[in-house]
Amino acid sequence: MPTTLTGSLHPSNKDAIAWNEKGNLVYGCHCTLVFVNVARLDTFQTLEQHGAAINMVCWRPQKSFLKRNDIELKCASSDISGQIIIWDVLSASVLSTFRNSNSTAIDMKWLVWQDANRDFLLALHSNNSLILWNSDTGERIWEHKFSTNVFKFSVDPFESSNIALSSVASNLIFMTDVVVHKAPNVANQSVMCLRQHDKAGKDSSLIQVQYHLAYTNLIFALFSNEVVCVEVLSKQIIYSALIETNAPLSQIIPCSSRDAFFLIHHNGFISFRVANISCCEERVEAQLTYERACFNEAQRASSRVRVMGSALCPVSQSSIVLMFNSGKLIFYQLLSQYHAYIEPYRICSIEDHIQLTADLQNVYENLRFSQTGLITPLCSTVTTVRMRPMDPANMARTASSDDKNEENRSESRINRLDGLHLAAIGTSTGTVHLVNVFNGRIELDLQIHTCPVKCLEWGGSNILISAAYSASLSSSSTVRNDVFATDIRTGVKRRIRQEAEESPIELIRVSFYQCYLAISFRSEPLEIWDLKSMRLLRRMSKRCPVIVDMAWSGKHHNIKTVSDTSIYRENLVVLDNDNHLYHVVVKGLHVRDGKEVSTQWKSGATLLRCMVWKDDVLAFGDSAGRLGVWDLVRSQCRQTGLTQSTRGPVLRCVFSRLAGDSTLAVQHPTSVVLWDTERLQPIQQFQHPGLSIIDVDMSGVTPLYIASDGMFRFATETDSRNSPVVDSEIPLLLQSDYCKCISDSIYTGVVQPFDTGTNPIDIEDFNYLNQRLESSDDFIDRAIFAYSFLGQIGLSRFAKIASLGRSENTELEKRPNQSLKCAANLQIFWNSELYRKRAELLTRVLLNCCKTEKQLERAIEHCIIMGKNDLATYSLLNNDHPINSSDFRLNAFKACLLSSNLCSDESQCLVKLTATNLIASNFISDGIQLLFLIDQGLDACKYLISQSMWMQSIAYAKMHPRCDYEEVLLRYVDYLMNEQVSYKSLAIMLLASLGKWDKCMSLLKMITEPEVNSVLVDIITKAAEVKENKEVDMP
Repeated sequence: MPTTLTGSLHPSNKDAIAWNEKGNLVYGCHCTLVFVNVARLDTFQTLEQHGAAINMVCWRPQKSFLKRNDIELKCASSDISGQIIIWDVLSASVLSTFRNSNSTAIDMKWLVWQDANRDFLLALHSNNSLILWNSDTGERIWEHKFSTNVFKFSVDPFESSNIALSSVASNLIFMTDVVVHKAPNVANQSVMCLRQHDKAGKDSSLIQVQYHLAYTNLIFALFSNEVVCVEVLSKQIIYSALIETNAPLSQIIPCSSRDAFFLIHHNGFISFRVANISCCEERVEAQLTYERACFNEAQRASSRVRVMGSALCPVSQSSIVLMFNSGKLIFYQLLSQYHAYIEPYRICSIEDHIQLTADLQNVYENLRFSQTGLITPLCSTVTTVRMRPMDPANMARTASSDDKNEENRSESRINRLDGLHLAAIGTSTGTVHLVNVFNGRIELDLQIHTCPVKCLEWGGSNILISAAYSASLSSSSTVRNDVFATDIRTGVKRRIRQEAEESPIELIRVSFYQCYLAISFRSEPLEIWDLKSMRLLRRMSKRCPVIVDMAWSGKHHNIKTVSDTSIYRENLVVLDNDNHLYHVVVKGLHVRDGKEVSTQWKSGATLLRCMVWKDDVLAFGDSAGRLGVWDLVRSQCRQTGLTQSTRGPVLRCVFSRLAGDSTLAVQHPTSVVLWDTERLQPIQQFQHPGLSIIDVDMSGVTPLYIASDGMFRFATETDSRNSPVVDSEIPLLLQSDYCKCISDSIYTGVVQPFDTGTNPIDIEDFNYLNQRLESSDDFIDRAIFAYSFLGQIGLSRFAKIASLGRSENTELEKRPNQSLKCAANLQIFWNSELYRKRAELLTRVLLNCCKTEKQLERAIEHCIIMGKNDLATYSLLNNDHPINSSDFRLNAFKACLLSSNLCSDESQCLVKLTATNLIASNFISDGIQLLFLIDQGLDACKYLISQSMWMQSIAYAKMHPRCDYEEVLLRYVDYLMNEQVSYKSLAIMLLASLGKWDKCMSLLKMITEPEVNSVLVDIITKAAEVKENKEVDMP
């Protein structure tokens, strides 16, 4: 059960939000972590341990798909004091905590290192140091110091050893050797300036740096009004767009399956942009643009409301959430012509909305945003809290509602507040929140006043009595008080007393039978009202002293019936500022004058601050923090200690409402203490450093209170602030039975509804799941969808790669307009034809953006590798950027070489000899180009392999139309299987992409996880069967 209901955010909570594969959202609110189940839009856990505002959160990544992913939920969070905490969310336990002295973590990412355990946390600290932490032990593995200021960083999703950092003067720093076993080397760093006019600045106008998740070697840089895309290897800006809107940019979120991104603005405006590469007919170059496909309708709010963070679902990539500084969360979902209606979470992904054609163009129709969910917090400032008294008759009606007919059930649903344990929370805006204390959900908001709520009491289980006034702007001490009685079932409110210029109301108290109301003013006499008739019974004389507190008796009262009319007699005690106690009797329409009660304390004692009455016990708290208990039967008064308490003065006391229970909650300025009044011993203390307690009440024997951070807390019975998640509140995607049910549907094609016994499952969700599964009769397609739905990204990705290995997308020229079943982020697993098409499009874009001779040389190298000699020749002779004479001559000679006929044996021998000499003389690029020029690309790739340049060798082998790229990939697989590397997951994915099913099977024998082994074997077996059937059917 979540123990905290949050309010508005702290300024340092900006960007402290993250979304994981299992459909759970975490965000920081002041010092509290809040966990949301997105599928149900409810909070299932809150955790408190930080002593300062949280500034970053990030989910621990999943294990390799070759290892069994136990159902666990772990995340890391840091605060502005520098403390980093690793959490086990479900058990509410702290796994480790650590910090770097005298610094704050300003950015934090998990470093995913091959198949190793996900224990490595990479943190950038405010003293310009990059530290790799072992999150399990809290040990520092290595530390790298920068000589300049750095602010944010991003890890390459395709090669974790590459990271990019934002620095001063709009500079990007690239590092290529971030590994686990040793610290990075300064020699392997390079710097790129994005804005020349920012060079003199000491700060950075860069807001965010983010690697593209779809294609390799692309990175986005975000400014307040501009988006820039950089090709990392050539350091070229290939896309730049000025965004002209009324609000500055806040964040860019790229997609992984498609070349697209979301742009977030400070005012909540979202635009979705999709890549388009357009080739000019007159020239050979191409231009990359990101066209705005759709946008949302920004929320109408004041200028003080702004976006503090946003997150994208990593699975569907079509659901996005905005987090505002008010604490509100708004969820949006992409819709399109293909899926025009809102479907349950995760049923549709971005691949369903945007099709990828054989020409590698993105095709979409009628994209739009639809708001699918909203989580509202408490208002910015909370003022008071009162727990609802439960009516036994009402509880009985609710308990027996299940045995009634359908008509009675309908009536019960109309009044959904019946039987709920509600806490009424008053706010500074005049709104009263009704909060279900058992699930932390706001059930109802009542806009009763237009000014801050000062006093709040329940006049029964369905009536709220509230008093409010706004502070006067003048020096006058008078205000206009609002006192209303509101029916929470209908929202109808009745004014109890007329407005007038008078002293502010300080206290209101409702009698035991909820028929009388006592109203205390700051400097005016006490008033007694009849709540039944809404009439004033008595205003005390002007000699009435200043009232500190008052309480109605819950035991000494009676009812007398005369002529079908009930006359209630109730007793009120009033405490004044001189420690005098007065007894007032109210009977029917008569109010007797208050008589002073003889007490056992002296008039010169410490001033009493509050009082509470239950049965025959009066409890008092004084300004010295001491507690007194007066037993009226025994005429005995006991007090805690003789010296002043270190907790501060007692501000409020409240007894447990349970019959026969003597537990007392005592509010101090910064803590709440539970007392056993019979033994006069403290039971438990609740304290939050840096926070002050505003108000407190009791639910049973458990205190609930509001604090200065604007949050409502339901205290737990344990000494720890945090409680484990109970089984009934664990999200479905974290329940093993539910996951098994979805996994079994891969084989049967149908999801069988079942009762988890703890967490209800919507039958409509099962219908959508079945519709999606029934739409495909292919085992692999069902596996892709099911594992994606469950958030098992590794298994889903492997199934996609196995689908590519079945050679379904080979004959592209026969169906150029048909969509492909491949994701952009799996480019390395594409067949050579697709890979070469993408490389050609990117090369044409690079040729269009060349600014230096070095950039042109790199683009020409790619043209030669792909066998596009005509394209290279044209670019060498028709380059627009200024070059010196020596470079012009070199380009001319190179163009002539590319146009010459090198088919003879003598020419090829000479070129190969020259290439070998160039490579030996460290002119590697020139030598590689010459080898590819004479179709000796395999030899060139072998040289790159000898220099451990594996990714470049694979890319070049796939880019060349006549190179045996399978041999290069198989060599890479052998390298990955080496004991020193042991990157088995990538090896088996590469073998699957090549359709080497026998080798996949032999590799699986090395895996010791039987459950994972069986799943992968089934996918490989089905993929092999389909390929064999296709080969048999071929003429």
